[in-house]
Amino acid sequence: LATTRSMEFLKFRELPAGQNAIVAIAVYSGYNQEDSVIMNQSSIDRGLFRSLFYRSYTDQEKRVGMQIVEQFEKPMRSDTVRLKHGTYDKLDEDGIINPGVRVSGEDIIIGKTAPIAPDAEELGQRTKYHNKRDVSTPLRSTENGIVDQVLVTTNAEGLRFVKVRMRTTKVPQIGDKFASRHGQKGTIGITYRQEDMPFTREGIVPDLIINPHAIPSRMTIAHLIECQLSKVSALKGFEGDATPFTDVTVDSVSSLLREHGYQSRGFEVM
Repeated sequence: LATTRSMEFLKFRELPAGQNAIVAIAVYSGYNQEDSVIMNQSSIDRGLFRSLFYRSYTDQEKRVGMQIVEQFEKPMRSDTVRLKHGTYDKLDEDGIINPGVRVSGEDIIIGKTAPIAPDAEELGQRTKYHNKRDVSTPLRSTENGIVDQVLVTTNAEGLRFVKVRMRTTKVPQIGDKFASRHGQKGTIGITYRQEDMPFTREGIVPDLIINPHAIPSRMTIAHLIECQLSKVSALKGFEGDATPFTDVTVDSVSSLLREHGYQSRGFEVM
């Protein structure tokens, strides 16, 4: 809720980074020591810090010699050798997967075959019916997700080029790393359900609990002032100006907090 003048020039309104969370600076249960943080599992279930991860896979038809070219198609076991472990069932007949299909580790997402020479033995796997070998593109074995977009075009030589974009939803879990704009970084040490988290006299439950020992040694005093200013911003309904070297002081922010019935430095009984 606190912005700076430079954020306007960096187009932070058009391309914002991060989310506003309710943060408590407190020691609670011991699972936020040594730079770890405690996160509210109920907030995560409601979508807090959930993100989309995209990865693109590309392939193109290449020439083998002067005339023969590789071909996008669904490889068939009857005439193709060296088939991969993954499933080919999700491919269309043209060898390309459809958008919206859910895939998991080692599923084939781009089917492609290359012709093999008549005299090639292919490690003894070849029979007289085999005239192609499989050069398809599988999904990474550790990933799963949904096919987001498929692009088919041609290159300068008139050969087809395929790009498949995968979309994976990432949900925060223990071990994931988070950081504030002041470089106060930490990993999730434990997640508690909302009913197991501390709460204020007004019933507000934090999304995140960071350890107070992270503040003095790193001397991120502006972090505390920004927290204080953001609290005032939430109460008054405006954006706070956190630009350095301006007239906004700790005392002026403290007096606004006092006006709204809060402790001047932002302390709360939980």
